[in-house]
Amino acid sequence: MTVDFEAPSRRFLHICYCCADTDAVVNFYVNVLDMKEVMRNPIHPSDGSLLGIEGEIVSGAAFVYDKRGPRTSASLEVQEWVSPKMIGAPISDASRVGMQAVGFGVPDVAAMIERMVAAGSHLVSRSSSPWVKNWATLTDPFGTQVDLMQDENIPIGESRLRHLRVTVTDIDASLSWYHGMGFLDVAEHVLDNGDFVGLRVADGSAAVGRVLRMKMPDEAAELVLTQWMNPASHGQHPVDANHAGLFRTAVGVDDTVASYERFLADGWKFEREPRQVELEGTAVPDMWICFLNDPDGVPFEFVQRPRSAFRPERV
Repeated sequence: MTVDFEAPSRRFLHICYCCADTDAVVNFYVNVLDMKEVMRNPIHPSDGSLLGIEGEIVSGAAFVYDKRGPRTSASLEVQEWVSPKMIGAPISDASRVGMQAVGFGVPDVAAMIERMVAAGSHLVSRSSSPWVKNWATLTDPFGTQVDLMQDENIPIGESRLRHLRVTVTDIDASLSWYHGMGFLDVAEHVLDNGDFVGLRVADGSAAVGRVLRMKMPDEAAELVLTQWMNPASHGQHPVDANHAGLFRTAVGVDDTVASYERFLADGWKFEREPRQVELEGTAVPDMWICFLNDPDGVPFEFVQRPRSAFRPERV
């Protein structure tokens, strides 16, 4: 697999959060984490083959953004599964391969912890990370992990979607894939403990790992790739589209079909061919999308959205 053309991906569009009750999840992220719901694709039947499921599915989704709005912020796509029912539980072991947590910048970590715990969240860790002094990890009331980072520049009553944290088997083996997608290196960090994500080693030794922070060209939100050596990263990302928690993420490209054809010619593998999709109940124009997985099976979508639809990154 090589890349001899300009990488197509420009920005995160959304991170899919699978759940059994859209309203409950949206209410938490709006009323506690200071986000806002912008649009909703109502529960309806559709062809499951788009997501790799045979037959008809019944689902719907709400799109929740930080308060900068959809022309600047990526969103949580809160997808409710009616048929088939949601299965499994969100990833909770920091060394398990897959999408671990969504990260938010907040003006006051201590105050947000208090609000989240009062709303049913569980505190996993209160520590510092190698790149943020004031950090906490919690599970939300539905079991999905949330990282908090303090940033006093964020206005009171707001938050910022800052990262998607993913555990991988081998960062070096994943690099060509992520660079080919369009991710740029931000910084690398050596981990001499796992305190910031609540990782403990059974034999009492120190957790050891490394982090590579990456971003896309048009925004500041980061992808935090984490590899653990002690204990070793293990397992794989869930394979079922209706699995609970964070499942896939979408990145914006200028032309989905053209990107698909160029990648395919260069030896990349896709789950399915591009399709045109209508987001019923929203003002978003029909979009061409296609799916491909990283080396550990973490699903990504190419979604055709022109750069002109977005504003430059703001604080």
